[in-house]
Amino acid sequence: MTPPAAEGSASAQENTTEDEHRPGRRVHWLELFFDLVMVAYIGQIAHTMHGDPGWADGFIFFALLAAAWWAWVNATVTMNLFGARVTPSIWVAVTIGMIAIGVMAAAVPEALTDRAAAFAIGNAVVRLVWGWPWLTKRRLTGVPWWRPVLYCLVPAALWVISVWVPAPWQYLVWGFAVAIEIVLLSFLGGQRTWLRQALDVDHLIERVGLLVVIVFGESILAIIAELDAHWTLLSGIAAVLGFAAVSMLAWIFFGYATAAVERGLRRLQLRGSIGGLRDTVMYLPFLLVAGIVLFASGIGTAVADAGHPLPIGAAVCISAGVSLFFITSIAESLRYGAPWGDVVLWGPAGALLPWLLVPLSMAVDAELVVAASVVLIALFVALNEINVRRVRARWAAEA
Repeated sequence: MTPPAAEGSASAQENTTEDEHRPGRRVHWLELFFDLVMVAYIGQIAHTMHGDPGWADGFIFFALLAAAWWAWVNATVTMNLFGARVTPSIWVAVTIGMIAIGVMAAAVPEALTDRAAAFAIGNAVVRLVWGWPWLTKRRLTGVPWWRPVLYCLVPAALWVISVWVPAPWQYLVWGFAVAIEIVLLSFLGGQRTWLRQALDVDHLIERVGLLVVIVFGESILAIIAELDAHWTLLSGIAAVLGFAAVSMLAWIFFGYATAAVERGLRRLQLRGSIGGLRDTVMYLPFLLVAGIVLFASGIGTAVADAGHPLPIGAAVCISAGVSLFFITSIAESLRYGAPWGDVVLWGPAGALLPWLLVPLSMAVDAELVVAASVVLIALFVALNEINVRRVRARWAAEA
C-alpha cells in the first residue's frame, strides 16, 4: 500500500508508542475463507479486461469492482469491531455473505444484461447481512438507529428495487445505493470516539495484507491459465517474464510497504484520525487492488498474444496497473503524514514511467512489452531500496 516513504516520518514519540503497543487479534480463518470467494469475484471481473478492452470496459470494470469492494469493506470492519469471538451467528452471517458474493461473481459476465437481477440480489443480501450487527449492538456502539438503517437497509432496498428498473436507469440506482454508503462513511458523526477505542489496527493491517496476497496469487493463476491455453515457446517466455514482474511488485509491497503501513496506521490511530484510517483501509486499497488486477489482465493477454503485437487496450492495462499501484502508494504515504521529500524519489517515476509501455507496444511484440515492464519494475525496486537507505541515514543523523 505504500513503499517505504512513510518510514521517514516516524518521530521519537511515535516509536515509543509503538514499543508500548499491545498486539491485537489475528485474522480468523473464516475471514480468509470469505476472502477466497472475494478473489473468485475479482478473477471474474479481471477476465472482462483480457484482450483489447476499451474505455467503456474499463469503466464497467471499476464499477463492478466497487460493488464487491464495499461488500468486503463492510465485512472487514464489522468483523473487526464485532468478530473477536466467532459465534454461530457470525459463522452463519459470513456464510450467507460468501454465498451472496459467489452469486455476484457468477453473474459478472452478464451483470449488465441477463444476470443483472442476480447481481443486484447478491448485493442486497450482503448489505443486509452486515447491517444486522450494527442494528442489534446499538447500545454498545452508541450509533443512532438511523445510521445502520440508512447505510445498510436503504441501499439493500435500492438494489432489490433495481431488479424491476429497466436499463440504463437500473445502473443509476446501483450507483446511488453505493453513493449512500460512501457519503455516510465521509461523515462519521458522534461514533468517532467509540471507533477510536474499538478499532483493532493490527487486525486491519493483517486483513488488507492478506487480501493483497490472495490478489497477487490470482494474478499468477491468470498467467498460468493463459500459458496452459497457449502452449508455445514465446508464450512460455512471456509467462516467465510476467511471473517475474508480478513477483517484483509483490516484493515492493511486502518488502518495503508492510512495515510502513503498520507505522502509518498506528500513527493515525494515535492522532485519533478515524478519517485517515478510513481512507487508508477502505478507499485507497481499492485502487491498489484495481491496479494489480489490471496489470495481471494485461500480462495475461500478452502471454496469449506472444509473438504478435500487444493490443493497445492490454498495453494500457499494464501501464495503468503499475501506475495505479504507485499512485496509491504516494497517496497513502502522504495520508500517513510522510513529507513529500520521502516519496519524490520513487513516486513520480512509478506513476509516470509505466505509460512508456503504451507507445512501445506499437513497435514490438507482446513478450517484449512484458520484458520492458520487468525492467521498469526492477528500477522501482532499486529506487525503493535507495530510498530506504536514505531515510535510515537521515534517522541516524537526527539521532
